[in-house]
Amino acid sequence: MKRSASATASEREVGMKITKVEDGFVVMSDGNMTGRRLYESSGCAIIHMTVQPGREVAPHAAAVDMEFYVLEGRGRFMVGDESREAGPGSLVESPRNISHGIVNTGSGPLRLLAIKNNRPSDGL
Repeated sequence: MKRSASATASEREVGMKITKVEDGFVVMSDGNMTGRRLYESSGCAIIHMTVQPGREVAPHAAAVDMEFYVLEGRGRFMVGDESREAGPGSLVESPRNISHGIVNTGSGPLRLLAIKNNRPSDGL
């Protein structure tokens, strides 16, 4: 589908959109960790996070359910009173209002997708 340069804003929003990590909106960056928002809607946000070796995301709680999908590296994920190691291809779930934190336990960067969402009540 080819779009003309004169397409309206609503027409431009229809169809495929590709966002590269480097083009994501920086939502956090402190030298130890960088988070870039790749997607946001009324029910979901996806943030690409890079945590440097030996660094951590301090435990905190969120008002929404969260999932962390590990792309690269290894990390220790704390959710509530539990603590487990996870690597590439792992999905870690953290229910809303429960404290969660992450420590990069590997020798290279830990890259992951943090997904903030409101779970659908219709049972997808």
